[in-house]
Amino acid sequence: RSRHFAGTRYLKRGVSDGGKVANDVELEQIVHDAGGAREGAFAALVQARGSLPVAWAQETSVARPKPPIVLHRVDPTYAATQAHFQDILARYGAPCLVLDLVRQNERAGREREVIIGREFKKAIEHVNSSMDEEHAIRYCALDFSQLHKNERPPAAA
Repeated sequence: RSRHFAGTRYLKRGVSDGGKVANDVELEQIVHDAGGAREGAFAALVQARGSLPVAWAQETSVARPKPPIVLHRVDPTYAATQAHFQDILARYGAPCLVLDLVRQNERAGREREVIIGREFKKAIEHVNSSMDEEHAIRYCALDFSQLHKNERPPAAA
């Protein structure tokens, strides 16, 4: 869960007005190449994962293991999303690549992740409309559930 939100991590969703996502984690990978032409070269990659930074919620219920996703606040300026990415860019600089892993397709009438995915894509487009090319958020959607859908699982050993 985020250090900005107290409580159980599955009870919080979305983003605060200040741009802080409800659930997040950061991972930094540092690689040292001691045997290359430029001995002692380092490279680093920071990966930040978390709730999609748009205003959304879920009603938790024991009876419904997959509760519906609700967009509970309309913000045509996406101020919270903008604040979130301004913070990311201030801390890490550009480029910022967003890999959206929510489902892109779901059955009609049973849509959950698609709803928030569409809203998130619109938010990124709005944020990018006020940024120069160098600082624009690079967005890539990858429906992880469809990636290996037709592959057979490995046989049990």
